[in-house]
Amino acid sequence: RIEKWHNFLPLLTSTSFYDAHLNLIIVMMQSIASKFHHKLRQGITRRAIGASRDISVGTDLTASKCTFQQARPWHMDDSKSNLAKDNVITMPTLFPPGKKIAVFGIPAPFTGTCTTAHYPPYATLADQFKSAGIDSIVCYTVADPYSHYNWGKSMGNDFEKISFLADVDGEWAEEYELKRDYTGASLGHRSERFSMIVEDGVVKSFNFVEDAEKDAETLLGQV
Repeated sequence: RIEKWHNFLPLLTSTSFYDAHLNLIIVMMQSIASKFHHKLRQGITRRAIGASRDISVGTDLTASKCTFQQARPWHMDDSKSNLAKDNVITMPTLFPPGKKIAVFGIPAPFTGTCTTAHYPPYATLADQFKSAGIDSIVCYTVADPYSHYNWGKSMGNDFEKISFLADVDGEWAEEYELKRDYTGASLGHRSERFSMIVEDGVVKSFNFVEDAEKDAETLLGQV
Protein backbone atom coordinates (compact mmCIF):
# COMPACT_ATOMS: atom_id res chain seq x y z
CA ARG A 1 0.00 0.00 0.00
CA ILE A 2 2.88 2.40 0.80
CA GLU A 3 4.41 1.65 -2.56
CA LYS A 4 1.14 2.58 -4.30
CA TRP A 5 1.05 5.95 -2.53
CA HIS A 6 4.66 6.57 -3.53
CA ASN A 7 3.57 6.24 -7.12
CA PHE A 8 1.03 9.06 -6.67
CA LEU A 9 3.31 11.47 -4.78
CA PRO A 10 4.99 12.96 -7.87
CA LEU A 11 1.57 13.72 -9.34
CA LEU A 12 0.18 15.28 -6.16
CA THR A 13 3.21 17.48 -5.63
CA SER A 14 3.61 18.61 -9.22
CA THR A 15 2.82 22.17 -10.29
CA SER A 16 0.94 20.95 -13.31
CA PHE A 17 -1.52 19.05 -11.07
CA TYR A 18 -2.46 22.19 -9.14
CA ASP A 19 -2.57 24.32 -12.28
CA ALA A 20 -4.95 21.89 -13.89
CA HIS A 21 -7.25 21.75 -10.87
CA LEU A 22 -6.93 25.32 -9.62
CA ASN A 23 -10.15 26.48 -11.26
CA LEU A 24 -12.01 23.50 -9.82
CA ILE A 25 -10.68 24.29 -6.33
CA ILE A 26 -11.72 27.95 -6.67
CA VAL A 27 -15.22 27.01 -7.81
CA MET A 28 -15.58 24.58 -4.90
CA MET A 29 -14.46 27.21 -2.40
CA GLN A 30 -16.81 29.81 -3.88
CA SER A 31 -19.68 27.35 -3.66
CA ILE A 32 -18.92 26.60 -0.01
CA ALA A 33 -18.63 30.33 0.77
CA SER A 34 -21.90 31.07 -1.00
CA LYS A 35 -23.75 28.35 0.93
CA PHE A 36 -22.29 29.60 4.21
CA HIS A 37 -23.30 33.18 3.41
CA HIS A 38 -26.82 32.04 2.52
CA LYS A 39 -27.17 30.11 5.78
CA LEU A 40 -25.81 33.09 7.70
CA ARG A 41 -28.35 35.42 6.07
CA GLN A 42 -31.13 32.96 6.87
CA GLY A 43 -30.07 32.90 10.51
CA ILE A 44 -29.90 36.69 10.71
CA THR A 45 -33.32 37.00 9.08
CA ARG A 46 -34.87 34.52 11.48
CA ARG A 47 -33.37 36.32 14.47
CA ALA A 48 -34.51 39.68 13.12
CA ILE A 49 -38.05 38.41 12.66
CA GLY A 50 -37.98 36.89 16.12
CA ALA A 51 -36.71 40.13 17.60
CA SER A 52 -39.47 42.12 15.93
CA ARG A 53 -42.06 39.81 17.51
CA ASP A 54 -40.34 39.43 20.84
CA ILE A 55 -41.87 41.57 23.56
CA SER A 56 -39.00 43.18 25.42
CA VAL A 57 -37.86 46.57 26.68
CA GLY A 58 -38.04 49.06 23.81
CA THR A 59 -40.81 47.27 21.90
CA ASP A 60 -43.34 49.66 20.36
CA LEU A 61 -46.66 47.94 21.02
CA THR A 62 -48.65 50.46 19.00
CA ALA A 63 -47.15 48.98 15.82
CA SER A 64 -49.28 45.86 16.26
CA LYS A 65 -52.49 45.56 14.28
CA CYS A 66 -53.97 43.17 16.84
CA THR A 67 -56.95 44.26 18.89
CA PHE A 68 -58.44 43.37 22.27
CA GLN A 69 -62.04 43.14 23.39
CA GLN A 70 -63.37 45.08 26.35
CA ALA A 71 -64.47 42.62 29.02
CA ARG A 72 -68.23 42.97 29.42
CA PRO A 73 -71.45 41.27 30.43
CA TRP A 74 -73.76 39.85 27.80
CA HIS A 75 -76.30 42.61 27.21
CA MET A 76 -79.85 41.29 27.04
CA ASP A 77 -81.32 44.43 25.45
CA ASP A 78 -80.35 46.98 22.83
CA SER A 79 -78.91 49.49 25.29
CA LYS A 80 -75.37 48.28 24.57
CA SER A 81 -73.87 46.20 21.81
CA ASN A 82 -72.47 42.67 22.11
CA LEU A 83 -70.79 42.93 18.72
CA ALA A 84 -67.01 42.66 18.60
CA LYS A 85 -66.68 45.67 16.28
CA ASP A 86 -68.38 47.87 18.87
CA ASN A 87 -66.13 46.77 21.73
CA VAL A 88 -62.75 46.72 20.03
CA ILE A 89 -59.64 48.18 21.68
CA THR A 90 -56.74 48.95 19.36
CA MET A 91 -53.14 49.16 20.51
CA PRO A 92 -52.85 52.95 19.90
CA THR A 93 -56.05 53.40 21.92
CA LEU A 94 -54.79 51.26 24.78
CA PHE A 95 -51.31 52.80 24.81
CA PRO A 96 -51.76 56.50 23.92
CA PRO A 97 -48.98 59.10 23.91
CA GLY A 98 -48.21 60.59 27.31
CA LYS A 99 -49.73 57.69 29.25
CA LYS A 100 -48.09 55.08 31.43
CA ILE A 101 -49.91 51.74 31.58
CA ALA A 102 -49.33 48.75 33.85
CA VAL A 103 -50.34 45.41 32.34
CA PHE A 104 -50.43 42.00 33.96
CA GLY A 105 -51.28 38.92 31.93
CA ILE A 106 -52.91 35.82 33.36
CA PRO A 107 -53.37 32.41 31.69
CA ALA A 108 -57.12 32.10 32.31
CA PRO A 109 -60.04 33.52 34.31
CA PHE A 110 -61.45 31.52 37.23
CA THR A 111 -58.25 29.51 37.69
CA GLY A 112 -56.54 29.02 41.03
CA THR A 113 -53.29 31.00 40.95
CA CYS A 114 -54.82 33.79 38.88
CA THR A 115 -57.68 34.20 41.35
CA THR A 116 -55.95 33.70 44.68
CA ALA A 117 -52.42 34.96 44.04
CA HIS A 118 -51.99 37.12 40.93
CA TYR A 119 -55.01 39.44 40.88
CA PRO A 120 -55.51 40.31 44.59
CA PRO A 121 -52.23 42.23 45.11
CA TYR A 122 -53.00 44.40 42.09
CA ALA A 123 -56.37 45.28 43.59
CA THR A 124 -54.68 46.07 46.91
CA LEU A 125 -51.94 48.20 45.33
CA ALA A 126 -54.08 49.91 42.66
CA ASP A 127 -54.05 53.28 44.43
CA GLN A 128 -50.28 53.07 44.94
CA PHE A 129 -49.81 52.43 41.22
CA LYS A 130 -51.81 55.57 40.52
CA SER A 131 -49.80 57.60 43.03
CA ALA A 132 -46.61 56.36 41.37
CA GLY A 133 -47.72 57.76 38.02
CA ILE A 134 -49.58 54.87 36.42
CA ASP A 135 -52.58 56.08 34.41
CA SER A 136 -54.32 52.72 34.19
CA ILE A 137 -53.91 49.06 35.12
CA VAL A 138 -54.90 46.34 32.66
CA CYS A 139 -55.61 42.69 33.38
CA TYR A 140 -55.04 40.80 30.12
CA THR A 141 -55.92 37.24 29.20
CA VAL A 142 -56.68 34.95 26.28
CA ALA A 143 -60.40 34.30 26.74
CA ASP A 144 -63.82 35.52 25.69
CA PRO A 145 -64.72 38.95 27.10
CA TYR A 146 -67.76 37.63 28.99
CA SER A 147 -65.98 35.11 31.18
CA HIS A 148 -63.18 37.61 31.76
CA TYR A 149 -65.71 40.22 32.91
CA ASN A 150 -67.61 37.81 35.16
CA TRP A 151 -64.37 36.61 36.71
CA GLY A 152 -63.51 40.20 37.61
CA LYS A 153 -67.01 40.78 38.90
CA SER A 154 -66.88 37.65 41.07
CA MET A 155 -63.77 39.06 42.76
CA GLY A 156 -65.37 42.45 43.35
CA ASN A 157 -63.05 44.19 40.88
CA ASP A 158 -63.37 47.94 40.50
CA PHE A 159 -63.30 48.22 36.69
CA GLU A 160 -62.52 51.94 36.99
CA LYS A 161 -59.21 51.03 38.63
CA ILE A 162 -58.33 47.81 36.79
CA SER A 163 -59.68 47.29 33.29
CA PHE A 164 -60.09 43.76 31.97
CA LEU A 165 -59.20 43.13 28.31
CA ALA A 166 -59.53 39.90 26.34
CA ASP A 167 -57.36 38.63 23.50
CA VAL A 168 -60.14 36.41 22.17
CA ASP A 169 -58.21 34.36 19.59
CA GLY A 170 -54.81 34.67 21.26
CA GLU A 171 -53.56 36.58 18.21
CA TRP A 172 -51.64 39.15 20.23
CA ALA A 173 -50.09 36.47 22.46
CA GLU A 174 -48.96 34.60 19.37
CA GLU A 175 -47.56 37.70 17.70
CA TYR A 176 -45.34 38.42 20.69
CA GLU A 177 -44.47 34.76 21.35
CA LEU A 178 -46.35 34.63 24.64
CA LYS A 179 -48.71 31.86 23.59
CA ARG A 180 -48.38 28.67 25.65
CA ASP A 181 -49.97 25.23 25.53
CA TYR A 182 -52.07 24.53 28.61
CA THR A 183 -54.00 21.60 27.15
CA GLY A 184 -52.69 19.42 29.97
CA ALA A 185 -54.90 21.48 32.29
CA SER A 186 -57.83 21.52 29.81
CA LEU A 187 -57.24 25.21 29.05
CA GLY A 188 -56.04 24.93 25.46
CA HIS A 189 -53.62 27.59 24.23
CA ARG A 190 -53.37 30.66 26.43
CA SER A 191 -50.91 33.37 27.37
CA GLU A 192 -47.90 32.94 29.58
CA ARG A 193 -48.07 34.82 32.88
CA PHE A 194 -46.35 38.20 32.55
CA SER A 195 -46.37 41.86 33.57
CA MET A 196 -45.04 45.06 32.04
CA ILE A 197 -44.94 48.84 32.18
CA VAL A 198 -45.75 50.60 28.90
CA GLU A 199 -45.08 54.32 28.45
CA ASP A 200 -45.95 56.23 25.26
CA GLY A 201 -46.71 52.85 23.69
CA VAL A 202 -43.20 51.53 24.36
CA VAL A 203 -42.35 48.73 26.79
CA LYS A 204 -40.27 50.13 29.68
CA SER A 205 -40.07 46.94 31.75
CA PHE A 206 -41.17 43.37 31.17
CA ASN A 207 -41.36 40.33 33.45
CA PHE A 208 -42.13 36.68 32.98
CA VAL A 209 -43.91 35.96 36.24
CA GLU A 210 -42.97 32.97 38.36
CA ASP A 211 -44.14 34.25 41.75
CA ALA A 212 -47.65 35.52 40.99
CA GLU A 213 -48.23 36.77 44.51
CA LYS A 214 -45.16 39.05 44.38
CA ASP A 215 -45.71 40.31 40.84
CA ALA A 216 -47.71 43.46 41.66
CA GLU A 217 -45.10 44.56 44.18
CA THR A 218 -42.33 43.85 41.70
CA LEU A 219 -44.00 45.81 38.90
CA LEU A 220 -44.78 48.72 41.21
CA GLY A 221 -41.08 48.94 41.98
CA GLN A 222 -40.39 49.28 38.25
CA VAL A 223 -42.64 52.29 37.69
